[in-house]
Formats: sequence, C-alpha cells, structure tokens
Amino acid sequence: MAAATAVVNQMLRVTDAAKKDPGARDWEPEIRRFSGDPAALLAVTAVRDYAAIGLRQEGDTAVDLEVATVDLAAPEGPTVRITGCYDSQSTRVVKVETGEVVPPGTAPRYVWDITVTRYEAEPGSPWLVNQLDPLTDRPC
Repeated sequence: MAAATAVVNQMLRVTDAAKKDPGARDWEPEIRRFSGDPAALLAVTAVRDYAAIGLRQEGDTAVDLEVATVDLAAPEGPTVRITGCYDSQSTRVVKVETGEVVPPGTAPRYVWDITVTRYEAEPGSPWLVNQLDPLTDRPC
C-alpha cells in the first residue's frame, strides 16, 4: 500500500513546512490535499495556533511507517491502518519574537496510529489521511 504510506509522508512534509512559517499563508488547502477530517482539522488548527501565539518549528519530523491492516471493502472506502513511530528529535519549537526554545510537551518519539482512506467519490479517488492518533504514552 505504497499510496497510503506516501500520502502520510506528504502530509508530514506539508505540516512541517506550515509549522516552520505558520503565518506565511493559509495552509489549509495544502493540508487538505493529503488529509481529510478529523486529521485535517487537527493539523490546520495546530498551524493556526502556532501563528496565533507566535511559535514556529525548526527542523523536520520523521515517521517510520508499517502497514498494520488493509480493508479494501470497508464501508467508508478502501482503508489502510498504519502504525508509525513519530520522531521529532530533530525539531524544536521556538518563539518567533525572541528565538526562545519552548520545552516539548510530549516525548520526542512515540507511536502514531494512522488511518488512510481512499475517497472514491472525489475526483481522482485520492488517498487521504483521516485519522492520526498520537499515543504519546507509548514510546517507540
């Protein structure tokens, strides 16, 4: 399910770019190219929160992905469940005005449960990340 894991990586790149410069533009259309709700709403809200409180991210996150299950006949559309190890060790969050580093609120590496669904009713039948469950109490 290369298409499903590829869309997760694309979403991660877009959200990293958005968090690096959250006030540069409205990131929602680009985030929604790779994600559906509720995952899209969470990502957009996080970027808007960064802009509103004057934060930005330095560095890039990474995720090591493993397909857990595939259900091509799921009622909501073909669905792939992925387990990933989210890694933010190469990033830091800083205050835009002062450059002061903001201490992380979670461990730098934790398990992510991800659901990617193919939206067959949409033009091009895109695969979209629609569920991101950070399991911050489960290090990886």
